[in-house]
Amino acid sequence: MQLTDADRRILRLLQREGRISASELARRANMAESSCLRRMHMLEEAGVICGYRAIVDQRQVGLPITAIVMVATNQRTETDREMFLDAIAREPQIVTCAAISGSHDFMLEVQVADIDALSELTLRRLLGLPTVMSLSSSIVYRWVKRNDPLPV
Repeated sequence: MQLTDADRRILRLLQREGRISASELARRANMAESSCLRRMHMLEEAGVICGYRAIVDQRQVGLPITAIVMVATNQRTETDREMFLDAIAREPQIVTCAAISGSHDFMLEVQVADIDALSELTLRRLLGLPTVMSLSSSIVYRWVKRNDPLPV
């Protein structure tokens, strides 16, 4: 889909304020409300807008610790890779998983209640997977930049 300037204005506004009313979105995008809503629905149908969600403060829900876990695997077969990815999908504390290049195969973002929970996840469950060769983890002290809108 080729994005127009109007599409980009809508996307910038929605990334910053996902709960903005349709009339306010149209006003700020400098568009008629019907045109704005039509463009927004087209962006949703085209998959440019993938969804809407609330950003939850992890400390307020009892998950104050974030760790970045780098995982090196020994995935010799498609079955090995599927087994690893299935195991990752079943772990609710793993909030993101990226396949990466370099000395590790995957980068995980993990959110846990305490160091014991991080230890249980990394040392027992992840290292217990037959395809995991090694891992390293780093505690995030604070996020310097996170969840910024895409520069559309």
